[in-house]
Amino acid sequence: TGANLKSVKSLTIGVGNGAAGGTGMIFVDDIRLYSAAPAVATPTDPGSAGIVANYAMDGNLRDSSGRNNHGKLVSDISYTGSMPGRDQALVLNGTNGYVELPIGSVISSLSSMTISLYANFSGTTGDWQRVFDFGTGTTAYMFLCPRTTGSGPMRFAITNAGGGSESQLNASSSLPTGWHHVAVVMDGATMTMRLHMDGAVVASGATAVLPKDLGNTTQNWLGKSQYEADAYYGGMIDDFRI
Repeated sequence: TGANLKSVKSLTIGVGNGAAGGTGMIFVDDIRLYSAAPAVATPTDPGSAGIVANYAMDGNLRDSSGRNNHGKLVSDISYTGSMPGRDQALVLNGTNGYVELPIGSVISSLSSMTISLYANFSGTTGDWQRVFDFGTGTTAYMFLCPRTTGSGPMRFAITNAGGGSESQLNASSSLPTGWHHVAVVMDGATMTMRLHMDGAVVASGATAVLPKDLGNTTQNWLGKSQYEADAYYGGMIDDFRI
């Protein structure tokens, strides 16, 4: 426009009180000022070459990865309309509903790994709910917990020697209600792992255990914990991929 930006002394955000008037509320968030136009990251579909398990949850538990590790209904699940632009999602009632995935041989083959999914956590009461928990009992497992106790943080943990020696990632807060994309990334070469939510890294750290160290897991569940005292997951899961 020809203006000298060095002359700008203030920045005002809002709506003027024009002749049309009107009432309401405007939400403003994340205002940033850059000295130069920042680069814009363009999302890229990673494709399907590396997918070893793929559950779209479109009214069934079929695995479309080509390995035919179709899920098994264990107790009380349903499906409902998913987020805009998607078909259906798995609904778990938080009481007794869970799903079994026959992916033990998949887990035992993985050094590096990404698990990604969309989760819609209902926020129901009950501590230590599990979005997923893959293992062979309380001494070998890896899980994603939307909330630990009370209002505790979202956690990913993995161990092959019991809960006292878990490698953990803890976000700064619980998984919020509503739809969110969550991903766990493990790098076998560097022995590190990351927890992502909606594209941002919310926790990162080292791991002493890789998925393959769990062996051929026999209890691979969506919605249920290896620990009987833990609550069942209440909410929805969609587009679950490994």
